[in-house]
Amino acid sequence: MRRRVIPALLLCLVSIPAGTLLAELPAPRPDTSAVPSLVCFALDQNAVGPGMTPRQAVVSRMVAGLVCAVTGKATPDAAWRSLVKPGEKVGIKVSTIPGPVGGTHPEIARAVVEGLVAAGIKPGDIIVWDRRRENLVQAGYDSIPGLNLRWVEKGGGFDPRAVVSCAAIGQLVYGDLAFKESRNSLGDFLGPTSQLSNESHLPVLLSREIDKVINIPSLCDSYHTGVHGALAGMTIGILDNWRRFGKGDGYGDSALASVYADDRIGRKVVLTIMDGMVLQYAGGPYPSPVNCVAYSTLFASKDPVAIDATAMRLIDEQRLLSKMPKASADGGHVLEAEAIGLGNAEEKMIRLRRIGAGGAPASPAPAVSPSPGVGMSAAPPPIPPSRL
Repeated sequence: MRRRVIPALLLCLVSIPAGTLLAELPAPRPDTSAVPSLVCFALDQNAVGPGMTPRQAVVSRMVAGLVCAVTGKATPDAAWRSLVKPGEKVGIKVSTIPGPVGGTHPEIARAVVEGLVAAGIKPGDIIVWDRRRENLVQAGYDSIPGLNLRWVEKGGGFDPRAVVSCAAIGQLVYGDLAFKESRNSLGDFLGPTSQLSNESHLPVLLSREIDKVINIPSLCDSYHTGVHGALAGMTIGILDNWRRFGKGDGYGDSALASVYADDRIGRKVVLTIMDGMVLQYAGGPYPSPVNCVAYSTLFASKDPVAIDATAMRLIDEQRLLSKMPKASADGGHVLEAEAIGLGNAEEKMIRLRRIGAGGAPASPAPAVSPSPGVGMSAAPPPIPPSRL
């Protein structure tokens, strides 16, 4: 005999006393579709030099132009001061897990640090940080002068008082704050006593020290989330018990978006600059230089959803050329973030604007790509014509 399933919504309605229905309904989601989101990008064929190393002088000009364009200010100093005030501690979050080719290049972080210092922010109030020190070192951050480097694991650690809870449940492993080591570890992992939790913890750096965040993810795909961009970098990239936010568990997409919406995370991010010096279209978020193409581009926006949606479309176009499945099939968190009002993901609601030096609009670039580095694929046009 077939069981009759009563919809969950109907069960909820039955349990609500008469006269209280309207009071119990959640507030409507913000309508983000009314105002298009601005994503600015700067493209310079001379930005990447030999060995796929960004040229600092060119990158610094690109960053200065982008911050002016995004904020609408006439000078970089005024632009940075509109985002960060003297006396505030700012954390520059980079993404180094994709390695020195596909990850955030230290030259981009250095350009941001220089801009902030010129705008009156004390060097001691600027932190460049990521989850792991070894990834920062492998990406070359320790060789760049003037960077105040910090990290979470085996560094500042996770904050036991800053808990992030959501419906998605994950299995705790070594390195998660609440993980308890046991001599019967095999039984803990495979048996009914396995350590499961619906909680993650913020880094001490973010919860207790940093007032504002400038997020600099790289233009990189992700096995877990389609794109390892603005949203994933500030959730999966900073929390413990992060594996529950990836694909396959049903709750991952909505959980990741709602976690970014936490005031202790998303509200602190005042600007996202995406490092598109190189586009990694497969193998991410881990190093895979063979799946990288040169792009010589930087993107910037105050809308993390728009910048991730743009990145995912670019990755999908490169995957199409390489006859690979679309990365966006695993990027449902971007659409979920749009649904809960964090920004715009729909292409027609994203205004792409190319800028030149000083933030002035620039004409589209010719369809010529930089020469690929050793072990890298030949690149298509830096921004496909369909995106201009």
